[in-house]
Amino acid sequence: MTTRSAVRHTGDVLERIVMPPERKPASVVMRLLVCDDHELLLDALSMALTVSGHTVVATAIDPDGAVEAAREQQPDVCLLDVNFPNDNGLKAIARIHEVSPGTKVVMFSASMSRGLVADAIAEGAQGFVGKERPVQAIIEALEMAYQGHLAVDAHMLQQVLRPEANNDGLLWMLKFLTEREWEVMRCIMDGMSTDQMADQLGVQPSTARTHVQNLLTKLGVHSRLQAAALITAHASEETWPVHLR
Repeated sequence: MTTRSAVRHTGDVLERIVMPPERKPASVVMRLLVCDDHELLLDALSMALTVSGHTVVATAIDPDGAVEAAREQQPDVCLLDVNFPNDNGLKAIARIHEVSPGTKVVMFSASMSRGLVADAIAEGAQGFVGKERPVQAIIEALEMAYQGHLAVDAHMLQQVLRPEANNDGLLWMLKFLTEREWEVMRCIMDGMSTDQMADQLGVQPSTARTHVQNLLTKLGVHSRLQAAALITAHASEETWPVHLR
């Protein structure tokens, strides 16, 4: 039975789900599976994701249903709630990957504590987004995961994955850099300006600046010079991806 507190909580979340603003059609349409035990929220999310240009191929109200839907539909990404009345969504991550290896799993929760996000990543989640976020941020997290990125807020990721500061842990975050962030790091090491970096990467300068900021945040530094100094002092040739050495 749904409790009053659960109803109030669902209402709070629904207030934050607004239809995404008019945007360019998605260059790649994702096939999505959405799982949440609150059916009103599930319907609202499905509608918003559909309006955004993607396809919701299935919905589920519990982890077992999500696993079965993943087996049948082989979705690109599954947006999966963490907390259920008699279950935990984290336990379903590995099961979803087992029946649908190509499916990225992004966890969805009202709580985004360091420990919970760490547990989700350890279980194999490719992203974690808070229920308090607007629908556009949820869509962006799904798209990031689909593109192969770890879709977790950079500041939270740093807290979760970086050990206590010490000489042995200085480069801990390097193992979590995306392919694009390694390319940005190479551009920084080559002394490129933002405009030169944008030309090299084939993106807009504003996008290049965003990639740089995400990289700096992951490394725990405040400038390109500090990032370059960190890599120069502590990274070896083998640290770099093969094609960037």
